[in-house]
Amino acid sequence: MVQCTGHFTRLRYLPRRLGKWRNCYNGKRICRLLTINLFYIEIQSNSAAIRARHHTILMINKSLKCYLFAILFAVFGLVSPLAAGGVLAQGTALEREGTSLIFTLALSEKTPFSVYTLDNPRRLLVDLGGVSLENMPTGLAAGSAQVEALRFGLFQLGQSRIVLDLAVPLVVKSAITHEVSGGMQIEVRLSLASPDEFAAASLSNPASLWRAEQLAPEIVGDAGLPLIAIDAGHGGLDNGAQQDDIFEKDIVLQVATGLRDLLLEDGRFRVILTRETDVYIPLGERVEIARRAGARAFISLHADIVTRGRARGTTVFSLSEAGESQQAVTIATLENRSDLVAGISVEGEDDQLTQILLQLAHRETDALSNRFADTMAEALWFHNELEIKSRRMAGGFRVLRAPDIPSVLIELGFMSDETDLEKLQDSEWQLAMAENLRDGLSRWLQVEDEMRGLLRN
Repeated sequence: MVQCTGHFTRLRYLPRRLGKWRNCYNGKRICRLLTINLFYIEIQSNSAAIRARHHTILMINKSLKCYLFAILFAVFGLVSPLAAGGVLAQGTALEREGTSLIFTLALSEKTPFSVYTLDNPRRLLVDLGGVSLENMPTGLAAGSAQVEALRFGLFQLGQSRIVLDLAVPLVVKSAITHEVSGGMQIEVRLSLASPDEFAAASLSNPASLWRAEQLAPEIVGDAGLPLIAIDAGHGGLDNGAQQDDIFEKDIVLQVATGLRDLLLEDGRFRVILTRETDVYIPLGERVEIARRAGARAFISLHADIVTRGRARGTTVFSLSEAGESQQAVTIATLENRSDLVAGISVEGEDDQLTQILLQLAHRETDALSNRFADTMAEALWFHNELEIKSRRMAGGFRVLRAPDIPSVLIELGFMSDETDLEKLQDSEWQLAMAENLRDGLSRWLQVEDEMRGLLRN
């Protein structure tokens, strides 16, 4: 029962069944399936009672389902979820005090938190419960001689993270809370230390580990069909490339979900997305998602920035640890920093024994990946302007190191180029790009199946 003001005094909403709920990539729909079997509205006026009953079954498309539900939420408050706490801009500050630094974080309500540092590169991490960082000031580090950059976002389910890149070694001296009117304040004091002292204080921070068990990506499509893993790069507190308020993570997620929908409509594929929302996933875990699911192919989507010279158009990468061009080295270096941006240590991942085993396992997969990349580059050839054709390159991308899955990374365009940036944001261009990617995957699958048939014969 919901009490309303004005002419509406009571509203009863009696759904017999609510179907499967899902969060969607662009926020334009709230659920994938919503069937309303019954609703009952009772209206009273001051002079007389007017009762209206309406029994109906509504079968509407996905967009209208969302709009209807959103309107009901907004107008009648049918469901009143607990409001999540968040960071308050007023009271949040980064201040220097001699050689020390004070980071004050204002919150609308109490929340669990942890504070620690990581080395190589030097970072301060503040992990919070699932609070909103929407109002977090973005210019706190501007002009600071002690902090090079500050970033924040959703790190994993139920956990937000703030990362400060430190220009000098600062160790945590204290981290205390103060109760204030309307919430709480976290005050982190850092003091200057030697590099050795900082390294000693930053060793083995288990809280920096990302929990893989929180993920349960959904495989969609008919059983038995070849499975394609689509990876939308970056996410959460890792924005990827950025031009003003335009983020790479948003663009690639839009194209990834569009490609998923086209592959499902095609009817010859199953699909799994490494992420469907704005959440951070470590590079290695993206590969493991595809491997655990038994993917036939892995495609990672990106849109980068170059700071020197000019780059335009689409580039298709396969894995290579040697013989890379300087541009490929630069792009791979930027993409491989994703885990460091999110505050995850990657030390010890590339030990010598692991590399030997991976090289052995990669020999057959490399040939498949090269053929896969060639096919995708050919499919994208006509998607660009005549003078800007798709390029085929190789680079040492960590996300391409699955030893048993043909993998490619596709730079959809370069956000540093004004023309590319405009196209990357255009929904019609995104759809055309997704269609070309679908055609490339279809052609690659056909060729691989034909080759398997020849080998069997």
